[in-house]
Amino acid sequence: MDCHIHSTFSPDALSIGADLPQKIADKVRARALRGFIITDHLDIGHWNGYIIDFDKYFSAWNRVRDDNPDLTIYIGLEVGFEKQHDKQTAKLIKDLPLEYVINSVHYYPHEDSPPYLSYLNAIRQSLDADYAFNTIGHIGFLERYKGDPMLYNDYREIMDDIIKTAVSRGIRIEENTNAPLPPHQPREGFLRAYKAAGGIRPVLGSDAHTSDKIGQHFKEANEFLDGIFD
Repeated sequence: MDCHIHSTFSPDALSIGADLPQKIADKVRARALRGFIITDHLDIGHWNGYIIDFDKYFSAWNRVRDDNPDLTIYIGLEVGFEKQHDKQTAKLIKDLPLEYVINSVHYYPHEDSPPYLSYLNAIRQSLDADYAFNTIGHIGFLERYKGDPMLYNDYREIMDDIIKTAVSRGIRIEENTNAPLPPHQPREGFLRAYKAAGGIRPVLGSDAHTSDKIGQHFKEANEFLDGIFD
């Protein structure tokens, strides 16, 4: 399954040509995947205050689920964590019938420390969010923009704290394939430490914002994960 897909309900995906819900289901089927989780964006305080119309969201995706019984489809969100919006986010989603939530850091305070350390500190803080979630999204996201590798041995202390906390709380890790592989997000060093701490195999998420990216690089990612978790 592809556990991280965006549609026209995500403003950044809409702006670059995202497909409507049924076309996404058609593409998942064409890629020979058994199903997907729709995880459109909720980032309070960004995109000019855009918030999903949840009545339309659940209506659209429940219709797609009813119309495509051969696919396993779950309805979720990718929630962008920021401490200053934490309680507002929790209030907004607490009564939604969500089946899956990715907790991701897209925006974070720039501390008087290296950018990757500030980013990782924000991820650690996100684990204490006021809302429930299943998975940490795209650890290593900042590499897409910085370019330099974010290596486990360079940030061992904070990464070990993230790993220990996630494993103790049963929080999953996502292996995000929204980039040519390698690099992997997260990278091998982090994943080996995660496994050694008792972590289980990550879920796969393409982070597709257009349907041509659904399931991208899954073969390579599965082979990479086989070398660590099997």
